Amino acid sequence: MTIEACTTFLHELVTSDEIKQQMKAMTDTKEVISLGKRHGFTFDTQEFIAASRAFSEGGFVSSTAPQVKQATNSAFYHYEFDMQQIPGFEQVTEELHNLKIKPPTVDMNLYRESFNEDDLQFTSMSPAAPQFGRRYAEVMQSHWQNSLAGRDFSRRDFHLINLDQHTEHALYDQYFQAKARIIARLEDFFASEVRFSGSLWYPPLSYRLWHTNETQAGWRMYIIDFDEPTATSHGIPETSFFRYMNPQTKEIVTLEERPQLVRFFKIEQEKDKLFWHCIVNSTSRNRWSFGFAVPENWIDRFPIC
Repeated sequence: MTIEACTTFLHELVTSDEIKQQMKAMTDTKEVISLGKRHGFTFDTQEFIAASRAFSEGGFVSSTAPQVKQATNSAFYHYEFDMQQIPGFEQVTEELHNLKIKPPTVDMNLYRESFNEDDLQFTSMSPAAPQFGRRYAEVMQSHWQNSLAGRDFSRRDFHLINLDQHTEHALYDQYFQAKARIIARLEDFFASEVRFSGSLWYPPLSYRLWHTNETQAGWRMYIIDFDEPTATSHGIPETSFFRYMNPQTKEIVTLEERPQLVRFFKIEQEKDKLFWHCIVNSTSRNRWSFGFAVPENWIDRFPIC
């Protein structure tokens, strides 16, 4: 089966509520290919791209993507909550351990070899600094060149593991089913559509360099957890951090992290509102981060003081 099989699968996607719901839990093409196999359709990445293009040109467009609403002004740029203290979040919390996997298909030796101390230090430079643009362009040029080469851990801006790119291992099916259940429970919680936006494993000495996600505007919710409650070095507590630049004041805000943390922030597309942020886990523990595109009115479900 080739492009024809993929085209048939795309027709199934448009008409099947079950498949459309499962698609909300996916963030990578490899997951779509895996889903197709489970439904009896075999195709590869290039065939999926070709079939999707033809399918779109034929006027068949899936309506599973949430609509992005216009930006609203806010005096706050982030909100944080403890999962255990969110009423109605109990079932989401119960599923968390099913998402925190370490795919055996990851080459951890290659991961460690690809660590770059200079790139890690780039997270200490403000996006408002005069030299930032040149350094950022250098990093991203290397990223795109290496990404085209298809080499693992070649992205300079992304020293971590995207769990959704690892579908050929025994843990994946259980992991995916947990993602699908979490989507259903979050949609019940918010009474609105929710989609996964990323499932990321940050091993020790991992980082995501400065970025804005500006092509995917809207509110994001991230669930963050670890494999140990605390990490120490010579008796001194260690912590990962989330860092961002306030779009208005250009102040750099660094947020230390704790287990079972829920964080919200908004991605904007206007140049003067871009939400520059980065993440670093320089500790000895593993960090997981699960992102979701959530509705504009998510805040109505939370007691904001």
